[in-house]
Amino acid sequence: MATSTSNPPSVYTVTGMTCAHCVSAVTEEITQVPGVTGVEVDLAAGTVSASSQGPLDDAAVAAAVEEAGYEVTATPQQSSGGCCGTCH
Repeated sequence: MATSTSNPPSVYTVTGMTCAHCVSAVTEEITQVPGVTGVEVDLAAGTVSASSQGPLDDAAVAAAVEEAGYEVTATPQQSSGGCCGTCH
């Protein structure tokens, strides 16, 4: 039985999100990026974690965030599965 492995989530810092609508808009746009298998937004921390089966195109993720009306302000970091991506 083959098992699929996924990459650790890529964690992006996003500015401008202030409410549940912001979370929904960012999630919807990033979900459409090829390769994305899951999105988690931490509104309080201003971070977005994008899961994928392979490498993500960081420029495409940033463009999706911008399409939603927000800005990626930090380069992605690979999370080791910590609570918010900053705990490695």
